[in-house]
Amino acid sequence: MQLWTMGNKLLALAFIMASAYFAEVTAAHSSLLMLLALLYIALSMAVRLLGPIKAKTGAIGSVILFLLAASAYGSPLFVLLLPFSACELAFLHGRRRAMLQAGSLLPLLFLRDGLLAGYIFVAVAAWFHYLLYSAQLMKAIGFEEELDRLRMKQERLARRLSDGQELQRSSEYTHKLEERNRLSQEIHDGVGHSMTGALIQMEAAKRLLARDPERAGQLLDNAIGISKGAIEEIRLTLHRLKPPTEQLGMSRLREKVESFGMSSGLQAGVSGNGDLESIGPLYWKIIQDNVTESLTNVLKYSGATAVHVEVSVLKRYIKAVVTDNGRGKDKIVKGLGLKGMEERAASVGGTVVADGSRGFSVTTLLPFGDKPGE
Repeated sequence: MQLWTMGNKLLALAFIMASAYFAEVTAAHSSLLMLLALLYIALSMAVRLLGPIKAKTGAIGSVILFLLAASAYGSPLFVLLLPFSACELAFLHGRRRAMLQAGSLLPLLFLRDGLLAGYIFVAVAAWFHYLLYSAQLMKAIGFEEELDRLRMKQERLARRLSDGQELQRSSEYTHKLEERNRLSQEIHDGVGHSMTGALIQMEAAKRLLARDPERAGQLLDNAIGISKGAIEEIRLTLHRLKPPTEQLGMSRLREKVESFGMSSGLQAGVSGNGDLESIGPLYWKIIQDNVTESLTNVLKYSGATAVHVEVSVLKRYIKAVVTDNGRGKDKIVKGLGLKGMEERAASVGGTVVADGSRGFSVTTLLPFGDKPGE
């Protein structure tokens, strides 16, 4: 507002000085007008430089008094500058806008016909621009308030997300403790009791070995049977606890891709097709390393908003494809990342295919065997 007002003041002042120059004034009067113009510029600059509202108000009041004096003793044209000062006061004290508008019209009662039209034009233009600027300012303030509201909402959501993550970690830890307690109780109730029974029978067999070898042999056979049953129970318990290879590989891959999506802001998804359980640890390691490298390239170069990872087990190949909706590229230059992916795939007889015709996609093909990747 102050810059706009200063620019209009200078234009009006230039008009006043030009009008006075062509009015064939005397040299002394011309010097007086030049002095008044310089004083007005100095006072206007003081208004701009002052910080506190009270100081600015006082400076603007001084400018108004100066203009009235300059209009009376210098040139009546200086009165054309009064609407700008009224607009400046309205900018500082918006609640008194109506009073200031009315006050800026008072000079119309004393102006001659020659200045009347010019003053009305300047006053209407000044107040129109002031109202337009005020409307834009209110919109800007509204945008800032909305931005602050959204920022506060984002902070609340971030805190809720942090609390949710902390709750999830606490739940996982509690689940682990409960699982350990259950496993301990299961071993104690099952395997522990069985081994205790086997031990008792073996001790009894030891005592009977000299005087009743046949009975001792029976007790040892019972102890061996009990021990075999306990070992089998341990094996079954561990088998129930251990997730299949498919769950280990796919869950880790899904966790990695979802973590990438949360940290990058991209929409990230994972899907799988076929007998994923047949994929061995070595192949899962190659797939995960190549997917990680592809996701890094998506974030760096593609400008995408979404990325998808698909792992499929076909008849002769295992295929892992990373696709995005970003900028494609007709000619693909193989950097260190893509070369590293090719080397990892080639170590098991596989290959990597990159395509930039529609978005960007990187396909890792690994040969399928009886137990691939073991």
